[in-house]
Amino acid sequence: MNARRNSLIGMAALVTLGISGPVCARDAGWEAKVTKLVIAKYTYPRSAELRHEEGRAVVKIVISGSGKPLSIELVESSGSQILDREAVRLPAKVGTFPTPPGGANATITLPIRWQLG
Repeated sequence: MNARRNSLIGMAALVTLGISGPVCARDAGWEAKVTKLVIAKYTYPRSAELRHEEGRAVVKIVISGSGKPLSIELVESSGSQILDREAVRLPAKVGTFPTPPGGANATITLPIRWQLG
């Protein structure tokens, strides 16, 4: 449990965002809300933990103007198939995101790190 808690803290500290698409200006408040929703679903897959697998994956999420995820894509592998699968699952677990600024589709990129102890 302690290793999982440390990993969550590490993720929160390492999350950086990039937004693209028809949104004119970055909205740090919206980005923070999306990030918090993904962080809330963060888990360390037990099988990866048992194998002492660590890594950093980057996912790109395209969010519709209504807040529904249109696509979730792994853009950088962690080096672990288990962690890569979990990286794509995390945003999917959120369900619906806050409406992007301006109500247009938006793309956000999140690095997610798993680190033991």
